[in-house]
Amino acid sequence: MIKFLLLSLLIFATAQNVHAGFADEIAKGIFQKKVDQLYANAMSCKPLETDPKTSMNVLDWIKTQPPLPEWTMLADIEKTANEARKYAREVGGKDKILHCLAGCYIAKKLDYPSAVLVGWMKELQDASDCSKKTSFEKKDYDATVIGAKLAAFEKTCDKLCKK
Repeated sequence: MIKFLLLSLLIFATAQNVHAGFADEIAKGIFQKKVDQLYANAMSCKPLETDPKTSMNVLDWIKTQPPLPEWTMLADIEKTANEARKYAREVGGKDKILHCLAGCYIAKKLDYPSAVLVGWMKELQDASDCSKKTSFEKKDYDATVIGAKLAAFEKTCDKLCKK
């Protein structure tokens, strides 16, 4: 009887891991298609957008893609990014503070890798819209990453990012 229970538990645990791995693979594949589409759009811009301070262009930016977080985070990433944008605008501040606030908010709600990915994608979106109104800036991404790191502290994001 005990052998049967142990075998049943082992089979159940294996099935759960297979299911989670399959879900992770599917979610990451879908998300990567979004990234690939943004990149294709960015490549169609004439001229390619270039960060005015670092001279980095979208060809170099795509190489810095951070790893994709777990599927459970990817499932909520868009909703949380929209909430973070709203939160940052409500708190207010200059551009880099807004990026810091968003990164902190996302990392507190989801996790650090999700916040880093959102910051990276935001800059890829800026490079892919072929508009002079939005600009691709590595320092915006850096501010988002700083905010994501600050999320580990107990203080609120607005107090940390404004310092």
